[in-house]
Amino acid sequence: MSNDTQQLLQAVRAYQSAVHSQSPAAFRALWADSCETSLISISTCYRGTDAICNDFIGRLRQAYSRIELIAKEVSVRLVSRDCAVVLFSYQTDCDRRETGEHYGISGLETQVYVREAGGWKLAHIQYAKEN
Repeated sequence: MSNDTQQLLQAVRAYQSAVHSQSPAAFRALWADSCETSLISISTCYRGTDAICNDFIGRLRQAYSRIELIAKEVSVRLVSRDCAVVLFSYQTDCDRRETGEHYGISGLETQVYVREAGGWKLAHIQYAKEN
């Protein structure tokens, strides 16, 4: 396994951890400064790192008292020396904040990374829910 692949797998684990913590600061640390960023969720497109880190994480914090993102079948594809695409199946394990009810979804996620300051940073995420 190449060093880039190992670093990208670690970046996915850091992403999972940031989602679990619901920390805007932890989530912000994952995103690139050198390009425009975006995140397409099931129902909303967030454009720019501020919107991603404040609005997306804010929605998670409002909806869930606990959220765990489980990534399965992670596939790393190096597009160029400075760009990579990571694909995986995901499952969430959550507790709704208002009711305490258990909730989860599953689907597919695509993450685009760019090399920045010697490491890999997120440029784009898109995820889709399974039917």
